[in-house]
Amino acid sequence: MADAEATSPDPPTPAVEVHLADAGERRRALLGLAIAVVLGGLLLLAMQHELGVIGNRITTGDMDLAADRFLWLARGAFTLLALFGVITGYVVGASSLAVIREQRFPHAAARVVRDHVVQRGARAVLIGRLGVALALAFVLVGCAGAVFGWRLLAQFQ
Repeated sequence: MADAEATSPDPPTPAVEVHLADAGERRRALLGLAIAVVLGGLLLLAMQHELGVIGNRITTGDMDLAADRFLWLARGAFTLLALFGVITGYVVGASSLAVIREQRFPHAAARVVRDHVVQRGARAVLIGRLGVALALAFVLVGCAGAVFGWRLLAQFQ
């Protein structure tokens, strides 16, 4: 009986390929996230201050200057929306095209913050195509939102 179990042909298990995490990338990601949070908070504080100045202008009766400052603030916000969409779309798209080109996810030059099991072939290409679609969505939503906002602002002039 033991001989029958020892000679049974089990299919060999395929080796799992793992794309290892980069410890330095973890630190860079945390630092980048911290910087983004601080800059975002400062931007929100600056916008809140500007809205306070606009409110003060309204209470003193200087409506033209208040409206002009509000329009500039809104234009800046819509421009940042478009810029964020384009930059994010570019980064996601470039990585996704590398995945499609190599038929490997994550692509060989990817720096990741945690270990990933490598996907190859059709599955990797599908992930890459979904990434390209996501990149296009970032660009389209960011730019369309900015255009829509600018058109709304044109009605107030």
